[in-house]
Amino acid sequence: MLEAGAFPAALAGTVAQLLPALGSSQAHPPFAVCQDGEALLIPMRTYYDRQRLLACTQLPGDAGVIALCLGTRHHDGHLREACLKQLLLQERAWTVPFVVHLCGEYVLEIVERIGAALPAWNAQALARYLRENPAYVDTLQRRAVSYWNCYYRHQYPVWDGYPGRRAMAALRALQRLTPR
Repeated sequence: MLEAGAFPAALAGTVAQLLPALGSSQAHPPFAVCQDGEALLIPMRTYYDRQRLLACTQLPGDAGVIALCLGTRHHDGHLREACLKQLLLQERAWTVPFVVHLCGEYVLEIVERIGAALPAWNAQALARYLRENPAYVDTLQRRAVSYWNCYYRHQYPVWDGYPGRRAMAALRALQRLTPR
């Protein structure tokens, strides 16, 4: 299953146990990133049954957090936002790729929620991840500009006022942090 490659190898057993409970999901080409030297392939979108996914997010420990991560990739923007809200309460480094990717999406409420959480949320893990994936961060920046230009320019006539710009600026600042 595509989703198995979205998480560090250390979580393979938990992911393998969780996926049958989630049921099937259509596969979309993933996006590739690195985290702590490990290549990950994260699904662009998931199509899990909403109720099954929500039930899995309530599982204890890593299994519930993995379900939240996959929920941030769900085709339903409201569900993505609900999963993100819970995911931002976690400080696990392996959740970072799922949160960061949402900064380059078109659902403004999601981008605003992340922007409000940055830079305080998981700052060291974010900084490491962003430094490890500079081309990916550049792509997110271009995507944010594109969504602003297509959908939000009338609401935010100046790029500097757009919440996606503020979220990307917070990510760029974290990317420049010196490693400890």
